[in-house]
Amino acid sequence: MSDLRWYLPLEHCTTLDDVRSRWQELLERSRMAPFHNVPRYEDAMLSFLGTSALAPWLKLAAVLACGSAFDFDFRLAVGLLKEQIDELDAAWPATVAAAVGDNGPALPIATSDAWLGAFIAGRLAGLRETFGHDGTRADNWRAAFWNRYLEMACRHADAEGVARALRHGADPRADGHAAILTPARGVHRGFLPESGHLTPGRSNADYQSILLQLLEGGLPRTEMLAAALPAAAGADNTDMLDFLLAQGADMRADGAPALAAAARNMAVEALAWLLAHGADVHAEDGAALLAGVASLHVGTVEMLLAAGADLQAASSLAFRTALTSRPHDFYSDESDLVDERADMLVFLLAQGMRPSGADAVDALKAEFYARRVIDAAAGHEGIALADAELLRVLAERAWGPGSAA
Repeated sequence: MSDLRWYLPLEHCTTLDDVRSRWQELLERSRMAPFHNVPRYEDAMLSFLGTSALAPWLKLAAVLACGSAFDFDFRLAVGLLKEQIDELDAAWPATVAAAVGDNGPALPIATSDAWLGAFIAGRLAGLRETFGHDGTRADNWRAAFWNRYLEMACRHADAEGVARALRHGADPRADGHAAILTPARGVHRGFLPESGHLTPGRSNADYQSILLQLLEGGLPRTEMLAAALPAAAGADNTDMLDFLLAQGADMRADGAPALAAAARNMAVEALAWLLAHGADVHAEDGAALLAGVASLHVGTVEMLLAAGADLQAASSLAFRTALTSRPHDFYSDESDLVDERADMLVFLLAQGMRPSGADAVDALKAEFYARRVIDAAAGHEGIALADAELLRVLAERAWGPGSAA
């Protein structure tokens, strides 16, 4: 049974008590309970709400009764099912009707636990109340649900789910083209946070089919390619880059963001592929070079310089970037990265970077670890005497005489 269809044994249930008796067991069996890796639990809720054939009132009651509000936004469920629940026109108990009746009808909950029924009713009333407080409508949350569902289906290469979401008006461009990014990365070795979210058994061909399905659903080809190219490059997936090129990707127009994504993620195979296929290393004011510096990976910067990147023109920004970079995807937040930053500074100085003026001094004053980085670079075993002296001069201008070791 597919993870996304974890709920299938619930399809025969007719009461909330029946659903509750199996709910947690089924989630744990599919490793989709709240304590499992994100986004598996959210995927489970999206799939259940959007795909299960249970009655709308029973689906909503199940999520409100059994779901974790810490791991899933219940407003998505209420927005999705509000119209169908409203059609039932179930009456609130007279004791609370005056307080909550204006927000819509109750759920026709059938449960042997009276306290649970009251808990669900309170949750529903509170969620409906938030729509007014937030200035949003249920329609907004229904649209948000189907956009999330589309992204989830694309991530799992679930063609049926993609078709369902598109039929309900999901927009592949929503949330920063989230639905495009995962299939564009395909099956990759890149060290990205999304690596653990891929569905086992899927191939690049599966994800390529999803991208084509989005095009068939009305997504403009140029938009798909512009969003997909940097995603594939950042994942170091040259097979996907080949596919996007065959679909008409324009290296002159969209190559610069892709180069920067590859450089930022130390995706050296994709970087070489892009350079070989005409991506402009000078585009967007040398953004790729600065992205490479930000990765603190000397080999990436060497490739860009060998391709003609202009370090002299970007000296001030390259100095600031090397001094302050914290590539979260690759290093612990607890690391001060002093040695890695010093290594990059020494390398860039050896390649001709010449930071000077108020910009360099301001950069030193603004960075918490700057003194340690400058001391480490100035005392680096590979630094030239002239470069060490330059750093000492900058340190004295920033913090006064004797500031650098």
